[in-house]
Amino acid sequence: MSNEPAVGSEFSAAPYLLDDAAAQAYERGVKEPPRRWRTNIHTDRDAASKAGFTAPIAAGEHTIALAMQLIVDRFGERFMHGGGFEVALIKPVLFGDTLTVHARVARADERNLELDLRVENQKGEPVLTGTARVPKQ
Repeated sequence: MSNEPAVGSEFSAAPYLLDDAAAQAYERGVKEPPRRWRTNIHTDRDAASKAGFTAPIAAGEHTIALAMQLIVDRFGERFMHGGGFEVALIKPVLFGDTLTVHARVARADERNLELDLRVENQKGEPVLTGTARVPKQ
């Protein structure tokens, strides 16, 4: 008997507040590529405002990392060895947004599970959508 989640199963991560402190910690942890500008829409409130945003926007890879973390937390090494994902960032994430990652098992075949991924902000608006493939046990 397999302990694989059934098609239609859903799971989510705890809400994540992407505030200034979280964004700065992420920025410090990402060494490459080096930033070309000292001020930009990701770190500077004035630059973000001039670009039409109400606050700096999170780096896209930060949002992607949250989605990836849910998959790794749930499936561990098996995702890291043979899994994959495709995502699209569809709405900017502003500093101060609270994000929740959702996954649903959409399909299963003899080799893989395919998950639908969605990251929503506190308004329930999707900011990232995509799919992940996880090898079966």
